[in-house]
Formats: sequence, structure tokens, C-alpha cells
Amino acid sequence: MPNIAIITDSTAQFPNPNFLGKELVRIIPLSIEFNGLIKTESDGIKTSDLPSYLPEGNFAKLIVPSPIEISEHLSSLLKKFDELLIITNSANLSSLYQNSLEAVKLIQAETSIQVVNSQTIATGLGLLVQSATEVTNKGYSLTDTERYIRQLIPHIYSLFCTPGMKYLHNIGILEFAQATIGEMLNLHPIFTLEEGYPQAICKVRNFRHAQDYFQEFIEEYDDLLHISLLKGTHTQGIDNRIIKLFVQENFPETPFSEHHINPFLGAIVGPKSLGLIVFERPFSLSG
Repeated sequence: MPNIAIITDSTAQFPNPNFLGKELVRIIPLSIEFNGLIKTESDGIKTSDLPSYLPEGNFAKLIVPSPIEISEHLSSLLKKFDELLIITNSANLSSLYQNSLEAVKLIQAETSIQVVNSQTIATGLGLLVQSATEVTNKGYSLTDTERYIRQLIPHIYSLFCTPGMKYLHNIGILEFAQATIGEMLNLHPIFTLEEGYPQAICKVRNFRHAQDYFQEFIEEYDDLLHISLLKGTHTQGIDNRIIKLFVQENFPETPFSEHHINPFLGAIVGPKSLGLIVFERPFSLSG
């Protein structure tokens, strides 16, 4: 069996925390800079440490390791594993994908390391990682595993309702004026990840209406492999049971998971957010 490790990052959240092949997964640790301080997961940072709305003059942002730092991490892993498959959060949400590509070039390991832009994040990224470990355990080669994951990527759909719009300004999605006015008006925009890039698709009045929109979104699909709800801080008005009951009645065979937004996702979309990620069964996997 190929000796392959699956590498991902701190934004990944796993619907099944004890999935098959978990021992093959390694995490590239990310950090968060807030008010001049840099904190990592080992510092015990929590999503609730981040403000729902960024005050004037303050910012919180995700800090990604440099290509040199990543190359050192990869070189260490290649002493234990023959090949590495890196699956990063969307290249439109952080620089990790690009930095990973540069890191591979630095150590001239293009033949033993492949890098995939997941075009998703959180449980979407976690589901891809779980899928990768599943097929490597079946004996798939690095090339076949990479090809399989790339086939799955277009079938993962993500929605985020994000009223803390200055966080989106931090990653270049919104102009500062847009973000400021949107927060003043207490807008709750819903974004989808279109090939990994956040695109605004509608605005709702509150999280309860966002939940209604999420349910309508789920109704558009016939065959889903997984549905996950991501809940941030201060998301009052959300009754998880409504979506859960809807899924049980309409997709009784589809696993449904609920998660708290982790701080690294919170630093990108804001801690006061609500997310939905659905994984559609690819036609090639039907039957």
C-alpha cells in the first residue's frame, strides 16, 4: 500500500472525528493576528475571543506560514512518508495554497508532493480530506487520489451568512465602505463559494431568515452524501432542530452534522456567522 500522508490546515473541520485513515492526516498550523498579538491553536484561542464586529482601527486576520516554513514542515514529513497530498482551504480565502506550491518548488519535490486547492473550507475541506484517506486506504496511488479529490470538489456547495462584513474586507472581498455601511444597516448577506470565491447571492434580515434560505437551498438537491451546519457565536434565533428535522424527513439516508465555527474560519468570515455545506453525490458514485 502506498505510504501517503494527507496534509490540510487548521480551517478544516471533520464531520466524523474518528474517520478511517485519520492517522495519515497532518495539519499545517495557522495563526490569528488580533490587536497586534499573534495566537495559535496551542495558545487556546477560541472563536469567542474574536469580536463579532471589528471596531474601528482594529483588525483580525488569519496568518499563513511562509513558503520557507511550509517547506521545512514538508521536508520533515517526507522522512516518514513517501508522498504527500496537500489539500488546502480555498485559494480565494487565504494564501496557503500559493505558499504551499512555492514550498514544494523550494525543496524540489514536485514528483512526491501534489497540492490541491479545495475551493472550500471548514467541513467541506474536512470531507475532502476524509475522502482522500478513504481511497488511500484502498491502495490508490498519489496521482489517483489527487484525481479523485479533484472530481469531488465541484460537488461541495457552501453558504455563509456573515453580518460581520469587515472580516470580508480584510480578505479583499468587500470594500471598506461597503462593509461599514452593511454593518450599520445590520444586513445579513449570504455568500456562496463560487469556485472558491465568495459571491454574494442575497441579503436576509436575520439568522432565522438565513436558516429558511438554507433549507430552500437543500431542497434543490436529490442525492446528498453529507449536510453540515456551522454555527458561530451570538447567532440568536437559530433552532438547529428545524433543519435537522427537515433533513431527517427529506434525506433520511444522508448524515447531518452540526459544528461550532472554529477560530480560524471565524477570522475569515467573522465569528458571528452561520454556514451550510452540502456534499452532493457525484454521478460517477451513483448506484
